[in-house]
Amino acid sequence: MNAKLKPARLDALWTMDVGDFPTALAWLADGAQLVAGTGAGDVCLIAAQGGAMRVIGRHENGVLAVAARGDGARIATAGQDGEIAEWNAHSGDLLQRRARRQWVEHLAYQPGGKQLASAAGKSVDLWSEAGELVHSFEGHGGVVAALAWDGSKRLAAAAFGGVWLHTIVPGAHATEALPWKGAPLTLVVSPNGKTIACGMQDGSVHFWRRPGGHHSQMSGYAHKVRETSWSANSRWLATGGGNAVVLWDFGGRGPEGTRPVQLEGHTDRLTAVAFQREGGHLVSGGRDWRLSLWRPGSTTLALDAHLLGAPVCALAWSPDSRRVAVACENGEIALYALAA
Repeated sequence: MNAKLKPARLDALWTMDVGDFPTALAWLADGAQLVAGTGAGDVCLIAAQGGAMRVIGRHENGVLAVAARGDGARIATAGQDGEIAEWNAHSGDLLQRRARRQWVEHLAYQPGGKQLASAAGKSVDLWSEAGELVHSFEGHGGVVAALAWDGSKRLAAAAFGGVWLHTIVPGAHATEALPWKGAPLTLVVSPNGKTIACGMQDGSVHFWRRPGGHHSQMSGYAHKVRETSWSANSRWLATGGGNAVVLWDFGGRGPEGTRPVQLEGHTDRLTAVAFQREGGHLVSGGRDWRLSLWRPGSTTLALDAHLLGAPVCALAWSPDSRRVAVACENGEIALYALAA
C-alpha cells in the first residue's frame, strides 16, 4: 500500500427493493437520484438520500436500457415493447414515446449535447431533442451489442465483425470500420480517446489504438468477457471473464507482451467491474454475492468487501465518485459511500 494513501472502505448507506430483477441502472447528472429499470417493466426513480422510490412508467415485457442526459434534464428508457421513452428527470413526467420495429437494447446520450443514440437489431439511430430521427446508421455486421460515445462527434457501435465509428456531423455523417471476425459483448472508449476495447464472446479482449486503428488482442480468459471498465486516467483496463479482476496496463508502451495484474478475492465469476469517474478506485461484483473495493497500482489486495443478498448484476459510481450503487438479482439496490 502506498504510504501516502489512506486505506479506503465502503460504508453502507441503505438498501431498498425494486420488486424484480434490475435490468439497467444509471445516475442522474446531479447525483440526487438514480434511475433503474426492471424485468417486470417498471421505470423507477430512486432518491440517493434515503432510497425512496417512485415508479414513473413502464415498458411492457421489461426494460432493456436506461440513460440520463448530461445536463440533468432528461431520462431515456427502452424495452422489449420496442419503444423509446423520454422523461422529465425532475418531475418524472413522460415527455415523448416512440416505437421502433425491434427491441431497443442500447441507449446513449451525446456528451455535452442533446441528441440520443439508440440501437435496435443491426441499426443505430440518432434522435433530436424533439424526438425526430436525425440519421439511421446501417450496415453493421450483426446485432449491435454495445454503444459508446467517443466525445460528442463520434459514436462507436460494436457488432459481429468489429467496431463501427460513426462521425456525427450535420449533413455529413460518415462511418469508419475497425474489422475483426468475432462477436463483441462490450465496448468501452478510454477517457483520453486513444483506445477502444471490446470484451468478446470467445473469451478474449480486443482493442484498437487511435488514430490508426492498430489492433491487438488478449486471450486466455475462462469465460466470455462481459465486464470492461477504464480507469479515469486511461492507464488501466479492468476486465472480467472469470473469478479474478484482470487488469491490463496501458501506461508506457502498453500491455502487449506483458502479463496482466490479477485481483483475486471473489470465489465465483465476476458480473460487473466499474472504475470511479474521477480517482483510482475500482469496485467489482460477482456471482459470489460479493462487492469488493480495490486500488489498482497500489495493492492487489481488496481494501474492503461486503456480502450482499444475491449475485450482483450492475454497479454505478455517482457523478462525484463518492458513492457507488449496487444492483442485485433479487431486486435489491444498495448504496455505499466511499470513505478514507
